[in-house]
Amino acid sequence: MTEAPENTQAAFDKAISYSVDGIEFDVQISSDGCPVIFHDPSLAKINGSLKSIPDHTFHELSGYDWGKWFSEKFRNEKILTLEQVLNTYGYRTSLLIEIKPSPKKKTDSLYFKLAGLVVESVRNLIPHDLIPNMYILSFDPEIIKSAYINDPDLNYVLDLNAPQINQNRLNIDPEILCGYCIEYSLLNRQFVEDVHHDGKKIMTYSCNSLESVSRVLDLNVDVIMTDDPGSKLWEEFPQAFNK
Repeated sequence: MTEAPENTQAAFDKAISYSVDGIEFDVQISSDGCPVIFHDPSLAKINGSLKSIPDHTFHELSGYDWGKWFSEKFRNEKILTLEQVLNTYGYRTSLLIEIKPSPKKKTDSLYFKLAGLVVESVRNLIPHDLIPNMYILSFDPEIIKSAYINDPDLNYVLDLNAPQINQNRLNIDPEILCGYCIEYSLLNRQFVEDVHHDGKKIMTYSCNSLESVSRVLDLNVDVIMTDDPGSKLWEEFPQAFNK
């Protein structure tokens, strides 16, 4: 997202041109039930509107320009569907598929439907031997649980706002999870050790500086996400990344 508008084909193509192990992206759902790729709760940066993805049909969303907000170089970038992303990149790299929480109460049921559509799409479009490379993430435990009910054999990751894994506070059975994801500055050694002791993975994001990458490597996290895979900072860690 430092070199191209996030969640677009331009960004994904740029990312996998570097030596990354996967890409992370965000899935929402149109009013007529099409899973599409976009991060924000509103379309403010796209067209100045405070309306959200589920306020629009897929046809309406297809008519917007999803790149010019970033720069004129990316004018006419089209919104991607989940199907397009799975078909284009699912054979080439690992995918971390984050299902965004519903932006408003009245669309909750639509987003629970989205959870089922995501797992169905992964099962139908990704070859069986590549399924282990697919991860489904969400900050909403109810969305994770809804996805799990549809397919208990996929990899599920709960996004966290704080470094704690108390089952009652999280409102989810940790047995259905393969790991947790949390912003790097919130990590601490005890939390990482506790998660690893439970046999789970730790994923972290916003690692865009020498300080942040050094810190998470020292903590022995399992997955490092960055907004800037082309940065020269990655040259500082050749052994850690087998380069």
